[in-house]
Amino acid sequence: MTDAGLRESYLRFPGWSQHFWTWMTGKALPHQKPLIRHTWASYVTVTLLWFFSGLALSSAAIALQFHLWYLVMVAGWILTLQGARTMILVIAHQALHRKFSGHEKADWFFGELVTVLNVYQDFQEFKDEHFYAHHRRAIFASVQDPPVQVLLNLGFRPGMTRAQLWRRAFVVFLSPAFYWTSFVGRVKCNLLKGKWRRAGFYAWAALWLSVPFWVPNGYLVLLLGFVLPVIILSQLSALLDKLGEHAWLTPPDPKHGNKFYTVSATSARFCGSRVPAKSLPWHTKLVAWPRWVAVTLFYHLPCRLTVIVGDLPNHDFHHRYPTTPDWMVAAYARQGDIDSGDYGPEYTEVWGMARAVDRMFTTLSEVPAHARMAG
Repeated sequence: MTDAGLRESYLRFPGWSQHFWTWMTGKALPHQKPLIRHTWASYVTVTLLWFFSGLALSSAAIALQFHLWYLVMVAGWILTLQGARTMILVIAHQALHRKFSGHEKADWFFGELVTVLNVYQDFQEFKDEHFYAHHRRAIFASVQDPPVQVLLNLGFRPGMTRAQLWRRAFVVFLSPAFYWTSFVGRVKCNLLKGKWRRAGFYAWAALWLSVPFWVPNGYLVLLLGFVLPVIILSQLSALLDKLGEHAWLTPPDPKHGNKFYTVSATSARFCGSRVPAKSLPWHTKLVAWPRWVAVTLFYHLPCRLTVIVGDLPNHDFHHRYPTTPDWMVAAYARQGDIDSGDYGPEYTEVWGMARAVDRMFTTLSEVPAHARMAG
């Protein structure tokens, strides 16, 4: 079964719910308009609220260990991770493109703030890698692209089979060395760059390192309430994002010209499965609906909340129009571009995070092992 009409299958649900399904899947309906539109100030406020609420919720659950506290802890992890990844992949990302607030100094401030809170690489290094390398035509999706370098260093090599690449992925997912090396690099960035950044990092680190001395179950709060979601799960989320972000090492199509050089390697990544049709026999529906609900609640929704966050489902739209002011409503803007009929090469899409990763593995497996440059 193809993915054609998959988003339209959600029209089985009431019209008032369609904006929720647009958010969850990441794909808008034809001619659909956004229900609300954030300002940059409301966007950063809501994102920080998710992040700090998640930290508070999981920390309180671990400290007090009331009935079913571990369920509340997991809910806190999801909120924390949602806020953390949105801070990096949307706020810092738009700030380095100078499109977050529209003010250079404010963008710089928020870029530094969110990267400190996440114990992430410093904002200037992030900007150098992304803005001055990843978005350059001669570098994009080639072995010189920083995300490709990360994957190569982790052992994801051209010419490996899909099965080998999937096995390698699970080895890395479970590797303590992967998380430790990433953590050390992130801490070094915060210790060595800029006096104000160091001051902010020292204050943030001191707060959490003091927790064992004044909070019940303090060591568990530090490890499970902060280190696990902000350092470890965040690093896993970042890797899953890289693995499905682009079909790395795919050469540009000369027919697309200079403006659309990213199209061959970039598809939208949507989160959802086809809603069971009304026409299904009742005995088939008895299996199809529970399966659809389970896959939605335990696969697509967690992926949307913790990996493919913010405007990431429509990352192909970002690469076509990297300076768009419509990043806060990217799903609607992308669909509006399609509705206009004047959008250049065809948009492509893949449904499901695992399928996006598998697409990249398929591409990588078809690249000769000695390849040095795409194109």
